[in-house]
Amino acid sequence: MNTQVRNKALMLRWYDQLWNNGNESIVDELMHPQCRAFGLGPEPVIGLAAFKQFYREFVAAYTDISITVDKNLTDGDYVISLCSVTATHNASGRPVSFTGTSLCQIENGKITSAWNHFDFLTMYLQTGKVKAEELE
Repeated sequence: MNTQVRNKALMLRWYDQLWNNGNESIVDELMHPQCRAFGLGPEPVIGLAAFKQFYREFVAAYTDISITVDKNLTDGDYVISLCSVTATHNASGRPVSFTGTSLCQIENGKITSAWNHFDFLTMYLQTGKVKAEELE
């Protein structure tokens, strides 16, 4: 199996095992200890402990998380995943549905960098955290 096929499979496994099945141990297996993840908050998430904190806060706020990888494209050590996300916001009970894109660099079978562009604004509008009139 060539590197690009392995990297695509790694990303599919990441979304399925971590996000769809709640298997947090996959973080240790697939993420480099010094991984830098951008776009998950105002500051980069650096390292396994910081990513696990982000993950735990997200799954505490949302249940029934389902991420479908609509398209997985590779270019060398990079994988671009176009995703559709659904979940339920715990505090409001409201369903959320939004899309996003991640660009991950993979080296030696580990995610070393990730640039995330998920439509969190739509998610916040759907939960009521942000009101549409506040955007006018």
